[in-house]
Amino acid sequence: MTPTNHSVGGYFKWLGIVLSVLGVIAILTPALAGGAVVIVIGFILMLAGSASAVRGLQASRATEKVLGLLLGVVAAVAGVAMVVNPLLGLSFLTILLAAYLAVEGISKIIMSLRYRPIRGWAWLLASGVLSFLLGGLIWTQWPMSGLWAVGVLVGVNLLSTGLALMTLASTLRKSGGRVDSLTPAT
Repeated sequence: MTPTNHSVGGYFKWLGIVLSVLGVIAILTPALAGGAVVIVIGFILMLAGSASAVRGLQASRATEKVLGLLLGVVAAVAGVAMVVNPLLGLSFLTILLAAYLAVEGISKIIMSLRYRPIRGWAWLLASGVLSFLLGGLIWTQWPMSGLWAVGVLVGVNLLSTGLALMTLASTLRKSGGRVDSLTPAT
């Protein structure tokens, strides 16, 4: 049985509500949300490290064996450290986030200048400047920014995704569940 666009719209509506609520909670409790993100990443690193170590043990060549084991142990230890001490993991993740945003901002600025004669290039420039400034803000407020940056950004992402899904659900409901009857956005 294939789901109809109407049932998908209902699913989008409820998923959008749940994600929006979780986003607001994450924004209001950024340290808790950031800590949860770090713990999930820690468990992922432990699993990935274990898999890499097992693969290293199974390797036939000595170089592959040593590198697989080394990478596996480092990833697993990093994962355990993040789970055992989420604040340390959050602090490290915040530094990575600040660096990423700064580099992303610079690359967007450079790219926008390459597209300068094209309509809309200024939006890319503005996005680059905002990314760079946000990275700088997080960097200059570190280590205190570790208590809010990751959680707030995760919350904003959840909230914006939730709102987008609710808007899409509303559009699907108004069309009677028929996507082919919708006018494309310009």
